Amino acid sequence: MENKTPALQTGGEKNYDSDFCGSIPLHQINLIQPHGLLLVLDKSLHIRQVSENSADLLGLAPETLLEQPLAAFVPESELEDLQQKLTHEKESEQEQVDIPFSLTFKAGDSNKAFTATVHPESEQILIEMEPAQREDDKSFLTFFQQIKYITSRIKQADSTEAIAQIVADEFKNFTGFDRVLVYRFDPMWNGSVIGQAKTEDMSDLLGLRFPASDVPKQARDLYFRNPYRLIPAREYEPVRLHPILNPITRRFTDLTSCILRSVASVHLEYMGNMGISASMSVPLIMEGRLWGLISCHHKTPKYPSYQERTAMELLSTIAAVRLGAYEKEQRATMQSHMRGQHATMLEQLFNQEFFAEALLHGQPNLVELLSLGGAAVLYEGNVQTVGKTPPVQKIKELASWLRRNSSDKTYVTNSLPQAYPNSKDYKDEASGLLALAINPDQGEYILCFRGEVLQTVNWSGNPDHAIRMEPDGKGYHPRNSFALYQQTVQLTSLPWQQEELEAAEALRSAVLSKIIREKY
Repeated sequence: MENKTPALQTGGEKNYDSDFCGSIPLHQINLIQPHGLLLVLDKSLHIRQVSENSADLLGLAPETLLEQPLAAFVPESELEDLQQKLTHEKESEQEQVDIPFSLTFKAGDSNKAFTATVHPESEQILIEMEPAQREDDKSFLTFFQQIKYITSRIKQADSTEAIAQIVADEFKNFTGFDRVLVYRFDPMWNGSVIGQAKTEDMSDLLGLRFPASDVPKQARDLYFRNPYRLIPAREYEPVRLHPILNPITRRFTDLTSCILRSVASVHLEYMGNMGISASMSVPLIMEGRLWGLISCHHKTPKYPSYQERTAMELLSTIAAVRLGAYEKEQRATMQSHMRGQHATMLEQLFNQEFFAEALLHGQPNLVELLSLGGAAVLYEGNVQTVGKTPPVQKIKELASWLRRNSSDKTYVTNSLPQAYPNSKDYKDEASGLLALAINPDQGEYILCFRGEVLQTVNWSGNPDHAIRMEPDGKGYHPRNSFALYQQTVQLTSLPWQQEELEAAEALRSAVLSKIIREKY
């Protein structure tokens, strides 16, 4: 693999998200993929708009379908069932959900079976239809047994990486995709591959990081509306809707909820550069946030059945629950440990005359509680330190900078030199800073320091070349290299955990309480 090392960075981690890519209205392109068709109905269940491939899949031209009641093409029993479900959704006070449906469509003298998804909306009803596949080889019992087995394996895993690897392995076995990745987002929306299962001829992406622009904001947002994203064949001709403007809304039809929604050409180019013809991605959503993706790749076109896709959707939910439960367990363990140390420190704090002594030299102390390299207390003109810290004069200058530039009670960064260039001189002691204000107007702070930790990040391709703009500045292309690209990040410390910040804030409140009690 290609191995390049760029010049060392002098600041914090660069933001590789893309406002440009993230602003493209993916849901209003008025095109669908050709492996299914779309009907747009008004509230009286008359067909008002249809995809132009109706002749291919139904044997009926769009003009034949337009303005016709759905009842003219669907058996009465199915229509009554659909109307009942739509009525239930209308009466429900909960958020509207998509309705899976088996549909028999009468086209002339023949009946065609479809798997349908009905999307009830305020002004209209969208029906996505895909030809029903024969699934005799996999009975319901077989699917149930497979899902139950995979679920039990996921529950047995005892770490994030172990869960991710089991998910990748079992998804590959279950679906037959050539490569399955479990992809975790970081706070800046870059994604790291933490689980992988693949055939020997597929490239190895385990441990590599992908820039946020690969899954821009607009695409990430759509995962909250779609249970999965399927592209069964990269080389397809997109199908337009007829008529072009939706007669109900007088604008392009919003395809946010549609699985058949066509794909931006830049993403199809991206797939070609990766050497894949089919892909399917399933979101991992926990506690209302997009944690990551399960991304499936195939070298040739692949059409997973509706049954398989539904099972993948269910399994991704189970995986997300297990990942969320494990992370909660880890947080609870960390919080329990910190609570014990925090309680002891509070006792020391109120029993000793000088709070700085308790914070810096007690057992435990601030360094142990927050995993610091060193700490300093600036109070009443004095500077007291413990561990590895910048020189006293530099600490005073840092406090002056904080007083001028931070209005927050707590200031935190894991790349102080990026915000305060003068601190580069003592990066080994203070690349990370957690500053707790006592009396900022007087320059009084509790300062917590972490030293520099050099990090080598393995990217899948150069993240600075993730998007290649055309000379006119309008068109753009995705990168064409996914080879290993190593980037060394300097002037950063280990990140601050939320539990550490909460413990620090509680300690700050206790210090202020002690000061107020003694003075007043």
